[in-house]
Amino acid sequence: MAIPASEGTAQLSLSEVVARTMVPASTVHHYLRAGLIPPPNRESANRFSYDERHVTALRYIRALRGRRGLRLDAIAEELPDLLTRGGGELAGTEAEERDAACRLLDAATEAFLTRSFAEVTVGEIAEAARVGKGSVYRHFSSKEEIFTATVERLLARTAVDFAATVERLGGPEGVATAPEKTAAEFARLVAFTMPVLLELGARAAKGHEPSQELARRVLSTMAEAAGRPLTPGADDLVEPADPIPAGIAVIKEAFSTVLTWAVGPDWPEDVWPDDPEPGDAGPPAGSEQR
Repeated sequence: MAIPASEGTAQLSLSEVVARTMVPASTVHHYLRAGLIPPPNRESANRFSYDERHVTALRYIRALRGRRGLRLDAIAEELPDLLTRGGGELAGTEAEERDAACRLLDAATEAFLTRSFAEVTVGEIAEAARVGKGSVYRHFSSKEEIFTATVERLLARTAVDFAATVERLGGPEGVATAPEKTAAEFARLVAFTMPVLLELGARAAKGHEPSQELARRVLSTMAEAAGRPLTPGADDLVEPADPIPAGIAVIKEAFSTVLTWAVGPDWPEDVWPDDPEPGDAGPPAGSEQR
């Protein structure tokens, strides 16, 4: 099935598509391989963008799977007609579906920031989100997919925060002239996501292949997000500079700073956001600052 991508519409990053559709990036890639959605728009050798057609198609796929229980081959037959005539009854409850998915991710984020993957259950996530346990599977196929979506959500937030922090510090020049302040600022960003990142790393180290693949993608995405604001020409669509080396250096320094805090007497009081944005989990329940 071929669905032509729209032309002349706003270009979206994969993180933006994930945020708007609540479909994990790994699932988006699966649908791409299956031919359910059109290939992303290639902007350069290693940069791709999406558009509103991708968002609409993903929302319909999610509804067809969750509300009708259709297999992908059946969805492939029905989807082109839906995109042509509109979703009708499927689009009618789109806001409610997104709200339930957001609540599930809120609950999952708080749970995975405080306990290991094995300790968290789908039932407690559903209860905290005020969603029936059976309804969870309308949004996520398994606890594994919930964890993946949680990691990707935190990753998208961290990527945005990296860029904002560089700008607040005065751009590349400000970062270069204030290395200690820079390390502390980036460490605060990493500290918030570290419990989930460590859980992901532990599962990858034990040979869990999906976690290994996700961990590689997380590191690559974080390194690119951290390094892009610091790399001249990184946004050049003709011959883009590689931001990953600069990003790796930032991440290493941030992790080193967090470990120093962890073994020292004074854990900073402002590591956890005081006023989380909508969808943020905020400080883990029961966490104590040293």
